[in-house]
Amino acid sequence: MGAVVGSWRRRTVGTLALALVGATLLAPAAQADEQPESVPALTSEPTITEAPGQLVMPYVVVTKGGLRDTWRAERAVRGSGGKVVSSYPQIGVVVAYSTDDGFAARLRQVRGVEAVGATRTAKIPVEFFAPRKDLVYTGPGSPDSAKVPAEGAAWDVAAIGVDRAHQVTTGDRDVVVGVLDTGVDDQHPELTRAVDTGKSVSCLSGWADRGRAAWRPTLDGHGTHVAGTIAAARNGTGVVGVAPGVRIASVKLAELDDTETAESMVCGFVWAAEHGFRIASNSYRAIPWRYHCPAQVDQAAILAAVGRAVQYAQRRNVLVVASGGNAGLDLNNRKVDNESPADSTPVSRMIDNSCIRLPHELPGVVGTGAVDEKLLKASFSNYAIGPIAVAAPGVRVWSTWPGGLYRSLSGTSMAAPHAAGVAALIASEHPHWPASRLARALFADATRLPCPELYDPNGDGKPDAVCTSAGGQTSFYGHGLVDAAKAVRGH
Repeated sequence: MGAVVGSWRRRTVGTLALALVGATLLAPAAQADEQPESVPALTSEPTITEAPGQLVMPYVVVTKGGLRDTWRAERAVRGSGGKVVSSYPQIGVVVAYSTDDGFAARLRQVRGVEAVGATRTAKIPVEFFAPRKDLVYTGPGSPDSAKVPAEGAAWDVAAIGVDRAHQVTTGDRDVVVGVLDTGVDDQHPELTRAVDTGKSVSCLSGWADRGRAAWRPTLDGHGTHVAGTIAAARNGTGVVGVAPGVRIASVKLAELDDTETAESMVCGFVWAAEHGFRIASNSYRAIPWRYHCPAQVDQAAILAAVGRAVQYAQRRNVLVVASGGNAGLDLNNRKVDNESPADSTPVSRMIDNSCIRLPHELPGVVGTGAVDEKLLKASFSNYAIGPIAVAAPGVRVWSTWPGGLYRSLSGTSMAAPHAAGVAALIASEHPHWPASRLARALFADATRLPCPELYDPNGDGKPDAVCTSAGGQTSFYGHGLVDAAKAVRGH
């Protein structure tokens, strides 16, 4: 699929050129014999001609930017025996695959190509790139659905002032919050009104599959849980979302939590940018690399591709919110990664602070840490001044689950949608504010939480982590606990 502003289909060079107006990635002048005189029309799904079961390696190809370099990269992909899955000239990124182990080395020699990176460490079946049809949820049910508290009685509702906020607003239907995750069950009674099916999509394979079966959950209810925290209906039963009056868009990046890939993130953020999202909620870890190091050639290409997609969304006034991670680590003192590569056999490798989590630690992304019922940092929550911008409830959080069920989960995955929901309330009250101002208001409205004198969640009298303060922030809570009630009082 060729991604083009407003249409997501590659048509003609003239159409693409218009789509690039306003983009910051401008193409250098091309030689006359290299002008892309015509671009073959593509449907919104890639053509799969390989035999079923054929193993291929996916790649992101990052160009110097613009139509000509992107076209040149597409031509080089095909000339090297690869296949173009999707093309995003507005950010200078091509998603491709190949069976040839020498593919990346050849592409890196092409004029206008800045980086090429494999997005796996093991090849995958080519069917991964085909459309998903007639899929149904076959993942786990809820073991504790019958225990859900009465609507509004869960601890997180009171902790961030949701009921008081709803006396002012429950959110505006013009505000769209993207749930970039494992899909959302739009048939759940709490979410039927919230999910905007026209703005929902599967980006699982790096191209925009708009089939309804494609973007619904299949193996994991994680995305449905996140969606409920943001926008579950205030209807007298079950749970209530932070902003039940806004719309949700399901942007499916993975079948299972924490298996999101570079190609799915690129597709997802470009989709968010071009479909009017105000907020994008991200609760996951990427594969194959849990931390992406710029000194490694494949990881550097992934950093560049995803970074451009996030920047594109931000330029289009999408506030990107992300979970801060569940390893209990000081993110300003990282040394070892024992979890990568997550798509094959993890090995222990030395890392440093230049190696970052995606998309959480990209510039301008609102990293969210988790607190428990006592408003203390959850024992699993990563921490650091800078990477953690705000804190939110993330322990024993009740929300929606596929099949009309409910479930209690813990993690910074649960914290991020609380922050996204509060941001959505701010956006509802201030529809013309840019994303940067939404972020500033989110920070200013947060309730300051001081560093604990002794952080001892294990109860052994010894500190399990050391909280520090600087510039009005703390390493455990950033600017503080998000506050829905303060957020709607006006600015």
